[in-house]
Amino acid sequence: MTAGSPSVLRIGAVGAGRMGAQHIENMMNTRFVEVAAICTPMEHELEWSKKTAPDAKLYKDYDDLLKDKNVDAVWLSSPTALHKEQVFKALEAGKHVFCEKPLAMDPKDAWEVYHKAEEYPNLKVACGFPRRFAPAFLEAAKRIRNGELGEIISIKNTCSDMYNPSEEFSKYIKVSGGIFLDMNIHCIDASLYLLSQEKEKKPVRAYATGSTKVYPHFADYGDVDNAYGLVDFDDGTIVSVFGSRDNQHGHQTSVEIYGSKANLTLHADPRSLAVDVHDKNGSRLVNAKDQMALFSQAYADEVAAFRDWVLKGGETPYNLKDAAKAVSIGQALQHSVRNHIPVTIESD
Repeated sequence: MTAGSPSVLRIGAVGAGRMGAQHIENMMNTRFVEVAAICTPMEHELEWSKKTAPDAKLYKDYDDLLKDKNVDAVWLSSPTALHKEQVFKALEAGKHVFCEKPLAMDPKDAWEVYHKAEEYPNLKVACGFPRRFAPAFLEAAKRIRNGELGEIISIKNTCSDMYNPSEEFSKYIKVSGGIFLDMNIHCIDASLYLLSQEKEKKPVRAYATGSTKVYPHFADYGDVDNAYGLVDFDDGTIVSVFGSRDNQHGHQTSVEIYGSKANLTLHADPRSLAVDVHDKNGSRLVNAKDQMALFSQAYADEVAAFRDWVLKGGETPYNLKDAAKAVSIGQALQHSVRNHIPVTIESD
């Protein structure tokens, strides 16, 4: 098969920073995917791109990339504030779109992206949430679809990131949008994915509380380092999320799903490698330092899933409406934790 045939997806990657670089490397290792172009205004990212994807055409300007007829789809790993405009432009240029989470910072913008995508039924628009492709979540979804759990009563999520005292991390937190929109949005989307296997449910109310015992300066950003959130849905289902920025041993995630017939517990193994160390200090695990390490295979699988969806069509775990809902829920929880009040969730 030759590049440019209907059986090869030619992607223009936008952004080659921490997330963008990981996605580009995954694309390079995915069959029938070609990294046709890379766009970034950052010189050090351009230098990295030359070495990593020597056959890719390099751009500094996004509009120039969109004019490239050898690009079928754009893969956006750009700042969240740019997502809406970049998705709109890509659709208008006839390109399929993969967009990193979150879809937007503001629910209004997220829903506008969703409705814009509806205007282009022949183009695919995906928002990246790797847990939708992780084996434990796929297995849970199958069991919910099969009715093994009965009616879903509640879902309990925990998500802990590794402690990071660096100045760079604090700079990131300042512009991240907050713990619920940045970190726990993965829990929120995963819950929406699992709930949708039963039926579509509408989130109606959010409550949240949090603290800044570990990073007191997060309060200056209107954020917290540990937080609990509750989300009510229109049928009485309850979803809870716990997020922590100060786990000492690495990233760890777990999900408990409670149904009228049975319960499921999903344990994301905190080891990035199946390695135990045994020495004079005793025995210990080799832990995943972050979500990218813990869900590394799922990040790779979402590239293949996007390729298949664009080239073959059919069903997909991607769900843009859920991505917009996740922004609505995340912002409502963030507003609640900042103001210590319950918040009505404004959906579409």
